Amino acid sequence: MKKILSLIFLLLIISTPVFADVQIGEFVITDESTPEEIISYIFQILVGIGTLIAVAMVVMAGVEWMTSDGNPGKIDGAKTKIKNALLGVGVLLGSYLIINTINPQIANIQIDDLQCESGIIVSVKLEDDGPELQRCIDSNTVKIEYDIVKTINESKWNFPSGTILEAFVYEGENYTGARRTFKMDVSGNISGDISGAKSIYFLRKYNGFYLYDAENYNLGSSPYPFYTSTDVSNLASFNFNNKTQSIRIVHDEERERYRAVAFASPNYEGFCSLIGEDKESLNVGPIDMFRFSEIIGNNTISSLIVKKEDLTLDNIDRGYVVFYTTKNCGKKASPGNTVLPTIGSIEIKECKVDIRSYTEHVSIMTDCESQGWEEGDAVLSFEIIGNAGLVLSTSKQGEAGVGTNCKYFDSSLLQGGTCYADISGTSVYTHWGIKPQSYIIISAD
Repeated sequence: MKKILSLIFLLLIISTPVFADVQIGEFVITDESTPEEIISYIFQILVGIGTLIAVAMVVMAGVEWMTSDGNPGKIDGAKTKIKNALLGVGVLLGSYLIINTINPQIANIQIDDLQCESGIIVSVKLEDDGPELQRCIDSNTVKIEYDIVKTINESKWNFPSGTILEAFVYEGENYTGARRTFKMDVSGNISGDISGAKSIYFLRKYNGFYLYDAENYNLGSSPYPFYTSTDVSNLASFNFNNKTQSIRIVHDEERERYRAVAFASPNYEGFCSLIGEDKESLNVGPIDMFRFSEIIGNNTISSLIVKKEDLTLDNIDRGYVVFYTTKNCGKKASPGNTVLPTIGSIEIKECKVDIRSYTEHVSIMTDCESQGWEEGDAVLSFEIIGNAGLVLSTSKQGEAGVGTNCKYFDSSLLQGGTCYADISGTSVYTHWGIKPQSYIIISAD
């Protein structure tokens, strides 16, 4: 162990000039680095490498012990190696603690001025009477340790264009205190002065849904918006239940499009609305809200079904959904039998609808009347042939009122591969005694 560390130490000293412009955190070694900085650099490298070697020796000794077949000599040798490795780690850590106690600056030299090119470049003071130094901020920071005097690149922060949607700058730590919001401009850039900031949150631009707890894509009490590109069964888990007042959707309009169904209760039930475009406020009527069938108002969303539609596959056959007026998907005699049987004198009816892009709740009777359904017929089971989910609602198209309820059926719930055999016991069928009146099929490309 001593020979290995000595060899590494010698190599580091010889090759120190080669390590020009090497950076570890804020520690940079350049051609102009002082001897103290180089020694501190080598010391910290040695501690890290020595610890790794010790861990490797313990692992190797453990393997040797396990494969010793009870040989006392091999077992004793493995024990000795483990003891030596642990002793080496103790020496390394002990030396660090001793040096840090005697003179912390030896173990942790503070580089006076860190030159940087990316992020928000700021001029800071580490001490009230100290010099102004340069720092970079390019990631979420709950506690900024220094005082920001000015923003050097105030006119344009150094982020790739279109990558930062918004930045929230706080006067207090942990995203508290007075807040300033900086938004991406039409060119995809973001800029501004963040002097005095003590914490900062970057809202990266990712495709999906952004939920705000105030209208017009502003923030109320939450430190930042809630973002999701996947289903969320309960927003209470993220401290955002019944807080949403406006919704922003980010997607590539040429290649993909996001849609969501918002529910007023957890686990995808209760009042629901189809969302396919930005909403500055949820407190508007169904006609203005992308033809919502039911009103989801401010502070009422508890769960979300989110699906991405691949626009490059717009002309493909996504499959279909079949509704049945009886349980068990019509009880077809065999997979190849397309003729529906009857139950006594009751005729079993089916209604086939394509999986497509929906912009509204669709009336079941409107689609099924042409396929032989009559007033009084109702869905009791269904099957999904394709990759999609189904939302059933007790409201008629464009209406909402007492007794309205929605329920989402995921393909993972289907029985027998494609069939959901009985919905009569679900909330969408028994709620106020009203049967399903409308549906949304959410394709999952």
